[in-house]
Amino acid sequence: MDLQQLLDNARRNEALLHRLQAFELQLLSCQSWSDLLRLLLQGLPEQFGLDDIRLCLVDADGQLYQSMGQSLTPEQAPWLEALEFVTHLPQCRPGPVAVNPPWHSGLVLPLLRHERCLGKLTLFSTRRDRFGDDMATDFLQHLAAVIAACLVMVEQSEQQTRLALTDPLTGVENRRGFERLYTREWARGLRQFHEFAVILLDLDFFKQVNDQHGHATGDRALQALCNTLRQVVRPSDPIGRLGGEEFALLVPGCSWSQLDRLVPRIQQAIRQMDVRNDSGQRVTMTASGSYLVVTPRAHSCIELDQVIRLLDKYLYQAKAQGRDCFLAARPPN
Repeated sequence: MDLQQLLDNARRNEALLHRLQAFELQLLSCQSWSDLLRLLLQGLPEQFGLDDIRLCLVDADGQLYQSMGQSLTPEQAPWLEALEFVTHLPQCRPGPVAVNPPWHSGLVLPLLRHERCLGKLTLFSTRRDRFGDDMATDFLQHLAAVIAACLVMVEQSEQQTRLALTDPLTGVENRRGFERLYTREWARGLRQFHEFAVILLDLDFFKQVNDQHGHATGDRALQALCNTLRQVVRPSDPIGRLGGEEFALLVPGCSWSQLDRLVPRIQQAIRQMDVRNDSGQRVTMTASGSYLVVTPRAHSCIELDQVIRLLDKYLYQAKAQGRDCFLAARPPN
């Protein structure tokens, strides 16, 4: 290799190092799954001229997948399909890897953090000479180490965010978390021209349950209610505890006809809840509520507080009619 080739290689390495350093700074600024996945799945191929990448992550208990699913918007949810989640990953060494067409060369980089394998990143190219056996991978191994560190940091950040938005007793969204999801659904409805339903409910005679059977029984009733609602609605339908025994459900893409079929199922499931007091006696539970289909429109914004105030009026009417009753609310003009 002559002097000119050495100089050319040095310049290329220096340019690559500058790009890697800039990219690493971007990685280290990520605080959410949205930021990190966008940078890896879109930014990494763009900045380094890659034809494709594959990110495989170790997720033995499914918590990582669940965390990402809760954090990403519906538009970002397809990013999960671009990832591979496995329960265990054998140790692998960094270096070229055999690939299938249309790719002609590939490079695998293990994602290691304190000697623990978090996953692997595979880079693909249509160029046969892009990733060769004689390729030095020091820079890219360092990048993989930074990515692994960022995976841990973002996961911890997301856990803290979830705690701040979750009701500790029932595990559903607290009011702040539910309001955030409502705002996101309103924005999505504007973009995609679709409607969504909001259901408001609370347990009948809940104060009497606490007074007669104790607060531990009341807590079990609230937990049973949330578990029951989870079984009736879709996993992607948010449930929120707005305060006390008052809960709300957000059902994206739900029409009035679908809602009229869903509400009786919710009522029946609540009637069948098996709630026991401290003596093991079954405590009969029912709920009253109201429901509404919201259609987002441009140049207007119906906030969650407005919806809840409207639904509250109908919920009180349902209580006045004898309880164990759900009423359809008249949509605001």
